[in-house]
Amino acid sequence: MSPEGRAALAALIHAEMPNLPVEAHDAATGHPLCVVGFGPDEVFAATEAMITTEVTMGARTRAFEAAWAARCGRAHGVMVNSGSSANLLLLAALVETGQLSPGDEVLVPAVGWSTSLFPVAQVGLVPVIVDVDPRTLCMDPASAAAARTPRTRAVLAVHLLGQAAEMGAYDDLLVLEDACGAHGATIGGRPVGGVGLGGTFSFFFSHHITTIEGGIVVTDDAQLADAMRSLRAHGWVRERSDRAALEAASPEIDPRFLFVSPGYNLRPTELAAAFGLVQDRRLDAWVARRRANHADWSARLAGVRGLTVFPEAPGTTHAGFAFPMLVDGDRAGCMAALEARGIATRPISGSNLARQPAFARVPALTPVPLPVADAVHTRGFFVGNSHAFGADHGVRLAAALAAWSAS
Repeated sequence: MSPEGRAALAALIHAEMPNLPVEAHDAATGHPLCVVGFGPDEVFAATEAMITTEVTMGARTRAFEAAWAARCGRAHGVMVNSGSSANLLLLAALVETGQLSPGDEVLVPAVGWSTSLFPVAQVGLVPVIVDVDPRTLCMDPASAAAARTPRTRAVLAVHLLGQAAEMGAYDDLLVLEDACGAHGATIGGRPVGGVGLGGTFSFFFSHHITTIEGGIVVTDDAQLADAMRSLRAHGWVRERSDRAALEAASPEIDPRFLFVSPGYNLRPTELAAAFGLVQDRRLDAWVARRRANHADWSARLAGVRGLTVFPEAPGTTHAGFAFPMLVDGDRAGCMAALEARGIATRPISGSNLARQPAFARVPALTPVPLPVADAVHTRGFFVGNSHAFGADHGVRLAAALAAWSAS
């Protein structure tokens, strides 16, 4: 593209997308789950990729992988087409490299997204469902300890809705992090995704930053990273650091189509990576605003009768993905009252996953009671948080909940 054409295209896109991304949402118009978090810079970057015809996984993907790995303090990043795929890829690679074996047990919190749980079983491992901490809604170390058996090999810690999970109680296990909703959160001063053996993130449209669809796995384990690069792209050797040795071991096969793993096709596009490279520059400021909202709303709502909120846990930085609450009594009535005032609500992730119909088809174990997860299932919901929200949203939310409580 000529410099003149590039400038003209950028000007056109900016003219067609004024005031995006949304940086300041008017609370008087409602309280949505999220607002549009991308704008002309992202669209220009993706359009430029299409104009150059460089649209399949390539240089932009590698650049975004390096940037996100560095953000997490990791040596390797492997981008994929979703956060769900990131979880699947990490677990499949652990089996591929022999760090886990079919039949090994993996501790998983009862409250999380469906694809925090399902990939464990999909790669032949056994999910062991444990309860969550009533202070954070992340995995409860005491419940996890009670559920352990000699077959327990790993723990998948879900940093739920931006709150970093406690991870110091599992030193003798492989610790994996599902940080799909916790971009920018920290624990003990370290970024989530940068503490366990491997960490996963989602870049779905409604998350802290977006590539529309997309995800990534970060790790310091070079062997694991090589396995993931094969598994995400048909099982071929093209991106592996040990490619030359693998090609030499199979001289009768054309190295362009040499497959060494039973792989998938989980590849991202260059358009997604182009989005990500722009979005990455926005994250720190946006997380700071989300965290401030979370602290403000926690303080405003602490005294509302019949309501439980979840302030930032000591020693952590909350990323403020969404704002969860538990209500006493009629949850449906409370949610309806908020919706009537333009405040969108949702259940807390999959709530107690052990009570979902799909659980009957998952070879999982529930060896311990799940009272907190059951409370989340029947009493929990969340409202949206965003970098574009502020104190007015907290005022509106507090007024709506106070009116519900008094009714």
